Amino acid sequence: MNTTNDLLIVDDHPMVCAAIKTALIKSPFVNDIYAVADQKSALDHIKNYHCELLILDIELEESDGFSLFKRALLEGYKGKVLFLSAKQDKHIIRTAAKLGAQGFINKAESLEDITSAVELILRGFTFFPQDDLLINEKDIDQILTHRELTVMSYLVEGLSNKDIGEKLFISNKTVSTYKTKIFEKLGVDSVISLAKLVNNDPHSKKL
Repeated sequence: MNTTNDLLIVDDHPMVCAAIKTALIKSPFVNDIYAVADQKSALDHIKNYHCELLILDIELEESDGFSLFKRALLEGYKGKVLFLSAKQDKHIIRTAAKLGAQGFINKAESLEDITSAVELILRGFTFFPQDDLLINEKDIDQILTHRELTVMSYLVEGLSNKDIGEKLFISNKTVSTYKTKIFEKLGVDSVISLAKLVNNDPHSKKL
């Protein structure tokens, strides 16, 4: 049986909320879905109810979604977030990723795609556009710690977790933890995707 999750949609367009809610209610990964239209209602909900995933519109009238997410974190929110936007702007997507979001999707995408993004995030993956424009703008050296950069370089070279552990004198489990963190921070889900991102990033050091 799949674990089900409670979701909160924050969007000041009622029709958008209704459409997303109708699509997601059919998902086996989703339990209850709540929808609010403003920052105060969202923060009140987060304080009083468990929420596994925030589906958060970036362009809210009284507060942008990024500011709201930062407030939610200060209030103790521990769940995940998928940012929505009517804009496909590389700066917005980069900001979402750097804030620790698990995903970004354009509102113009189909409800099926939005549902897929939600389900992937609830299963532990990230969901970001992987176009070259976004990848080339990532500054990997600033996103990862020194140790994560070292582990990443070995992963891209094709070394196994065991080999990396032996080189760095750490356990396979520790290597796996670093690998997971690297994937989450860079929005990739495989070593192949990681290698592609590194090779396309002019800011990263040559490995």
